[in-house]
Amino acid sequence: MSVSADQIRHVVHTIWSTQLGLELVDTDVDAIESGLAEQNVVDVAARYSGNFSGLLVQRCSLQLSLRAAETAFAANNEDLGVSDARDAVIELANMTAGNLKAILPGSCEVSIPVPIDHVPDSSPIVAQAGFLLQGEPLVVTIYGGE
Repeated sequence: MSVSADQIRHVVHTIWSTQLGLELVDTDVDAIESGLAEQNVVDVAARYSGNFSGLLVQRCSLQLSLRAAETAFAANNEDLGVSDARDAVIELANMTAGNLKAILPGSCEVSIPVPIDHVPDSSPIVAQAGFLLQGEPLVVTIYGGE
């Protein structure tokens, strides 16, 4: 058994709503990928190793990252910087990666998410889901075969 887009959606919706009280809207990944390429983004990745070897990549706009940080840290957006936004996204990706680990086949370990400079383009996509929050994009992708 592998992870599906529906399982990613369920995990991400649950985390964002229970931890932040924010309700994401499902959207088509293709519709928001081009928009992500045109704006400041925060990209983080967690590596899976073991029976499943791959990568979870969470990409979102800087504005969505700041909104998550604002809620997570109970701070005003004006008081937050890029490092705060990155910290919030790393923690959200950590929760997502950990929850999805339970669905992956066999036994595997997951690393702490880290910021990345580019998204892998040669690894096959296992599953992917896109979301919007007040027009700001979020994409969560599981790559396999790393």
